[in-house]
Amino acid sequence: MPKDVSNPTRALLFIAFALVASAQPPQFDAKHPPRFEDFPVTEKWTPPPAPIKLATATERMFRTRLTNSAKDPPNFAGHFRFAAWGCGANCISGALVDLQTGVVFPPPLVKVATGPMHFSVCQSAYENSGVEHEIGSRLFILRCGLNYSGRLQKNVPAVSYFVWEEDQFRQILSIR
Repeated sequence: MPKDVSNPTRALLFIAFALVASAQPPQFDAKHPPRFEDFPVTEKWTPPPAPIKLATATERMFRTRLTNSAKDPPNFAGHFRFAAWGCGANCISGALVDLQTGVVFPPPLVKVATGPMHFSVCQSAYENSGVEHEIGSRLFILRCGLNYSGRLQKNVPAVSYFVWEEDQFRQILSIR
C-alpha cells in the first residue's frame, strides 16, 4: 500500500475520492463520440406488450403505423420499439412506443407535441440519414442534415447523440 494511504482514514478518503472520480459522466466530443456500450440498459422486460395508448390526435392519425409497430419486438433501450417511416422526399418520421406501458413518445428534437410534425425525425435527410439504436442501449443516434438551396445545392450532415432517460431524450452531443 502506498505510504500516503497507510492509515485507515487516509485509505477510506482515497477510496472515496476514487469512487467520486469514477462516477463523473464521460465527456464526449467529435473525436470521442458516445458509444452504445456507454449507456447500457439495466432493466429486463418480458412480453406480452401492453395495449398501445393513443392519447393525442397526432398519435391517432398514425394509428396503423404505431399499432403495427407495437406488435413487433423491442429494438431500443430494452422494452421500446422505435418505428420510422417516410414522410416525403428527404423526410423521415417516427415515434417511440413503450411496449411495457403502451405509451407513445415523439422522436428527439420535437419541441411541441402537436400537429402532423409531431413525429418528424428529420426534415432534411441526405444519403446515410436515419437513426441508429440498439435494444441493449439507451443511446439514440440521429443522422440528419441541413439542405441549402438556391444557386448551390449543398447538404450539411449532422449527427446528434441522445440518451433516453426519465421518459425523454436528452441531447448529449451534436456534430456538424
